[in-house]
Amino acid sequence: MTPKRNSTPSMTPTLDRMQTRKLPMNSTRLLAALGSLALVSPAFSQFAELADGTVITQKVPLELWSVEGPVWDLDFNAPGIVAYSRLITIPASYNGETFQIAGTEIIATHGESFGAMTAAEFDRLSDVNALLRDFVLSSGCDECGPLRLGPVRSIYSTSEANSPSVGGTDRTPEIQRIIEDNYFNLGINLYARYMDVLPASWLGKIGVRNAQGQYPANPFQLPPRSNWKYPDSTGATLKANGSVFVDIDGNEYLIPDPEGCVIEFAENVVLGPITAVRRGDEMTPDSFLIGEVMVTINPDPRLEAAFLGVGGAPISQTAMFELLESGLTNGLTVGGYQVGEHMLFATVIEGEELYHPSMGVVVTADRFDVRIDRGEIRFRGILAPAENYTLWAEISGQVVSVPFTIDPLTGFGGYDVRLEGLNLGKSTLFDLVVRNAKGGEVHRETFDFSDGIRP
Repeated sequence: MTPKRNSTPSMTPTLDRMQTRKLPMNSTRLLAALGSLALVSPAFSQFAELADGTVITQKVPLELWSVEGPVWDLDFNAPGIVAYSRLITIPASYNGETFQIAGTEIIATHGESFGAMTAAEFDRLSDVNALLRDFVLSSGCDECGPLRLGPVRSIYSTSEANSPSVGGTDRTPEIQRIIEDNYFNLGINLYARYMDVLPASWLGKIGVRNAQGQYPANPFQLPPRSNWKYPDSTGATLKANGSVFVDIDGNEYLIPDPEGCVIEFAENVVLGPITAVRRGDEMTPDSFLIGEVMVTINPDPRLEAAFLGVGGAPISQTAMFELLESGLTNGLTVGGYQVGEHMLFATVIEGEELYHPSMGVVVTADRFDVRIDRGEIRFRGILAPAENYTLWAEISGQVVSVPFTIDPLTGFGGYDVRLEGLNLGKSTLFDLVVRNAKGGEVHRETFDFSDGIRP
């Protein structure tokens, strides 16, 4: 079946980047970085290049704009996103740097990330391409299950996605029906693996029931599909802010700031003890239960799936689930998007106490409080693991010991230090160096304390 479309995006994905890119991931991002975007007035004139090569410049006097609302339409020609009846144009570059849409990801066949979408890959946002072209059935590891089975939720609201196109909007009701089938198939297959710990009514709660609302006793004797009730959802949210740009003919464009454009399906978060864990199989990704909430890895090829351990450091999916299976789930937080009440599709899973040897040495530093005139800097952080290691700060050619206290339960070193009498010089960068018992360097990481400088 090939659904009719009012605009036809390219069917050839742009994946010619030679190196994979790690997504920016830290502990703050889970609950805050995809939150409300601050509207900041640029300090100097900006320029951008559109997908067709048109160069545009920031309008004078400066005109700022901001939106945070559901995605109403996608314009594959601009390319751009319509929200609040305003077309937000996605440039190819901003001040010479490739522009990326935060919250999105391009996943390769074996799990490599090609980073966030750009104007060149804008067509990957469409429901039809996400469903019929960009899904990834292969697995990133032996037990992870399929990487991206396909969307379980439209980029538009359920009511809109189920409606015929109006005024040229990008609406494909046939695709919405397949998206709903994806949701039900995934839920049924997962339930079959958790029947020993979930109530018999769980299938009914996710929408598998008959015309009278009665639910099946097991996943192998299901009521007619026509009576199932897919939980309605709002569309994806666009959070963007920026300024008005103009071309040589005076045409105006709403261009987001480089860090001011995020697409997300929701900001749903759940915490709590895990009651069961199941590794993936041919038909289901890795999953676990928090109460009766089924948490499974995001199956939508448009969105990321990030795994973070102690200090917000990246951890592989395999290593994380090894730790979850062993019972190490304290401090686990899951962020993602729900469909209905009982299924959460995780885009970020973070465990503040999760450490695996494959992560190497993890060292963090934050909460900077700096007085340049006094030669004083204060910060705090974590070293993991900490046993048999020492920590040193190298600042403007000076080497200073950073004492820490080891938590006997986790083996992590925690510190909150004030370093005084320093010549902080002109650079705001410094290194934290981890040394072994013999004084050999085993890890070095650079940090920037500029945000903590006090006037």
